[in-house]
Amino acid sequence: MANNIKVDLNDPARFRPVVAENDKHRNTRFLGLCKSCGECVVKCPVKCISWDPKELGQLGEPAIIIDVDKCIGCEICEQICPDCAIEITNKPKPKT
Repeated sequence: MANNIKVDLNDPARFRPVVAENDKHRNTRFLGLCKSCGECVVKCPVKCISWDPKELGQLGEPAIIIDVDKCIGCEICEQICPDCAIEITNKPKPKT
């Protein structure tokens, strides 16, 4: 798979977390840790994880992206990731 995205391997910003959140949970991706193995893509029970055409992982391959609106916050991706590149934080339910 060829891509034209350039990555400066000396740029410390490539290790910044990428955060997406809604009222139920916050999904954090650490692109500098992601080796694009695809385990999370395969294991996600609701198929909310796919390949990001704009961001690259540690080895220069497409990183993953999580559709925060489809995500159910089960944390399987966080548990299965061998590189600790995903963090799922479930938010407390509002008291009624």
